Amino acid sequence: MSSAGTVIFLHGLESGPDGLKIQKMRATAEAMGWQTMAPDGRFSRDPVQRGEAVLAQWPWQANRVYLVGSSLGGYVAAWVAARLAKEIYTKPTNQAQSVSQKPASVNGMLLLCPAFDLPGYPLDRPEQALSGELIQLIHGRADTVVPLSHSQRAAQAWGADLAEVEDDHSLHNSIAFICEVLAQRLACAASIV
Repeated sequence: MSSAGTVIFLHGLESGPDGLKIQKMRATAEAMGWQTMAPDGRFSRDPVQRGEAVLAQWPWQANRVYLVGSSLGGYVAAWVAARLAKEIYTKPTNQAQSVSQKPASVNGMLLLCPAFDLPGYPLDRPEQALSGELIQLIHGRADTVVPLSHSQRAAQAWGADLAEVEDDHSLHNSIAFICEVLAQRLACAASIV
């Protein structure tokens, strides 16, 4: 059975690639036939360095790529999608010839309390080529790290859906809901030819 595509999970500043949310979301995606990656971004607090590392590990063999990012990882996901839309990235010449010579692209994003527009940190919300139903945001109403209003502005600017949940920045009380939303979004992404 061939893979539906690859889901790349990007963790936040104070977490890691094996955190509870990522474990549960990976299990959801893998049960649906998606390959998964969770790059370790703890090597840098700089979101651009993290984004460049994601591009260096891009899954060229995947027929679809879906990005999921939490907090700083949400910013990195949006940055990667914007960067790929602005520049044509193709497989590096040192990759195996069996990988198709196609431009890299993103088929959708799920952003969890994304770290946009934070004072004192260069995290202005990246402009997006993706819009509407290709982007889903989930944000906790009790988030004291990234204000809910930042996701509200992003959702409005991108025409994206925003689910506001009774939770804080960690979204640990909303993991079951997040996995349900992820499953719905991946099912939609897999149906797009």
